Amino acid sequence: MNFAEKERESFYSRLIWLFPAIFFFHVIEESLGFARWVQEILEGQIDISAFYINNAGFMVVLLGLTALASRKKTMWATVPLFFWVSGQQFWNFIFHMYTQFHFRHYSPGYFTALFLYFPVFLYLSYIALRERFLSGGFLFAALVAGAFGMWFTIWAGLYHFGSFPWARWV
Repeated sequence: MNFAEKERESFYSRLIWLFPAIFFFHVIEESLGFARWVQEILEGQIDISAFYINNAGFMVVLLGLTALASRKKTMWATVPLFFWVSGQQFWNFIFHMYTQFHFRHYSPGYFTALFLYFPVFLYLSYIALRERFLSGGFLFAALVAGAFGMWFTIWAGLYHFGSFPWARWV
């Protein structure tokens, strides 16, 4: 059995479980100052209890979608997982890269976004496309939807549906 066959065989049984594993490590990194950073740097507001409650909810959704895809092993079960992780992990990576450089201040979550979110998302997307577990059209749609999901999460979670400080961000 070659490496590609091993990847195909383990995609649903092992590899997609990297998504919740790396989310766990990302939350740990963010918990070391994200709430304070949001207030001081982004001029938003999130307290640590809301941070943990939100991330616990995000983890429940991620675990549910991962379990569904792992159990069903179909494109129709894989698509919702990629819709979720595109916002939660790919666009979160973009968020941390952008804020790190735009605001010139350490963005809690930067290292796990850079070294875990981005490479794992690319790797699993590559396998999903190569093995036709996901179509290019669905991946594109997931990336577009994920961008809106990430923006909504920032607006709702950090600015509480108030006016978004566009001038600060651009």
